[in-house]
Amino acid sequence: MKKKIIIIALSSLFLIIAGLLFFYSPILPRNKQPLIEKTKTMKVGYLPVLANLPLFVALKNNYFEKYNLQVEAIEAQSPNHIIEGIIAGKLDGAGILAYPLLFAAEEKYPGELKLFASSDETTENFVSAILVKEGSEIYTMEDLKNKKIGVYTGLVQVLFLKGIIAGAGMDPENDIEIIQIAPRLQLQGLKTGYYDALSTVEPFPTIAAHKKIGRVLIENPRVKNIQNPFPSVATPISAKFIENHSDTARAYLQAYRDAINFIRSNPEQSKLYLTEYTPIDKDIAKNVRLFKFNQFGEEDRNNIQKYADWMVEKKLLKEKIDVYSMFGDIELIQ
Repeated sequence: MKKKIIIIALSSLFLIIAGLLFFYSPILPRNKQPLIEKTKTMKVGYLPVLANLPLFVALKNNYFEKYNLQVEAIEAQSPNHIIEGIIAGKLDGAGILAYPLLFAAEEKYPGELKLFASSDETTENFVSAILVKEGSEIYTMEDLKNKKIGVYTGLVQVLFLKGIIAGAGMDPENDIEIIQIAPRLQLQGLKTGYYDALSTVEPFPTIAAHKKIGRVLIENPRVKNIQNPFPSVATPISAKFIENHSDTARAYLQAYRDAINFIRSNPEQSKLYLTEYTPIDKDIAKNVRLFKFNQFGEEDRNNIQKYADWMVEKKLLKEKIDVYSMFGDIELIQ
């Protein structure tokens, strides 16, 4: 009799637990729930530069599909075009954009972009350099005075270069002439003498050395002349897109986080993915330098604010920017 009672009690308890799990399954950990039940799409802009490596890894490793997301990655001619596309609703976000451009966008379109994964340059991890042509008689920063310096098209590299020049104690408005050129034509412009020096980022310094087009005049100039660590880029998403498609935005960022984890664990393999999205081959890719890639939440917002304030001080921004309000608050899966 007692045995029968115990069996009935256990059966009842099992049914109660099963019922609770059925009716209250939404309270289970979110990593057991699909981010998107049906496949969604997202359009993001990018430039063929190393800073977009997390985007390239996510595309190559099908991390977006893992979260039921189809990402259309659209190569742009300049970062300005990406900002314009996001504001116009033609793009939903970007792989990365540089902070000077993001600060300028916040001035012009306050609250329209929200930032996530950020990348820094440090004394050990850096991607920027100023190059001169092979055989050039330019050997120091001071030798750049009254010279033409190339940058790839768009406000961001112009502001980076102005910051470097100002940090070196020269006047960026009067001591140099800045020449803008399409990203894929940077080294051709240096080789033909279209300008005397080139301010650029990976993979172009490595390409220049490999092909003997130019030599490095100054490596890591942003850390040396502006700030250490130097907050370089962040991943922006349209605030309106987040408001209307929060699960899709979360899926994008989750895949992006997976990509950064992959880069950290497999840096050499990750470099090879650049061959599909930037103008370099395998031999060059394996020699490029990498950023310090941060997950969302690992960025030093105080340091980023310091950089924004420095830009105002140097008159590279018109007004003070509140960096803290620029970051998004999407909760990612743990």
